[in-house]
Amino acid sequence: MTISDLVAQLRQAKQAELNAKNERLRIEGLITEQFAKPESNEGSHNDEDFTIVWKLNRTVNTDHLTEDYDDLPDNAQRAFRWKAEVNLAYLRQLAEIDPAAYSKAAVFITSKPAKPSIELKD
Repeated sequence: MTISDLVAQLRQAKQAELNAKNERLRIEGLITEQFAKPESNEGSHNDEDFTIVWKLNRTVNTDHLTEDYDDLPDNAQRAFRWKAEVNLAYLRQLAEIDPAAYSKAAVFITSKPAKPSIELKD
């Protein structure tokens, strides 16, 4: 099998995946239309064959929160958790400009190979 054949199969698989996802979302919409959403927009409906769960997605304006965090009462501060993220661009620079600092930061970072990404071009 040639690369061209594999690419053609990948295109077909991606289209089938998209079609299946769209159909699943359409059917889910038809099911959820049959039930009243809770006033709070949060809750669930349990049926013999399925469960519907309504949720609210909450996001934080991190820049704004960071500016005002120290002014918040302790109880309000506890409403937020902080998750460290790697600033990869700076980490790469740090390895060059300050190897000692890089070594200290690197002990807190676990690196593992990611799944290769294949982007199809039109």
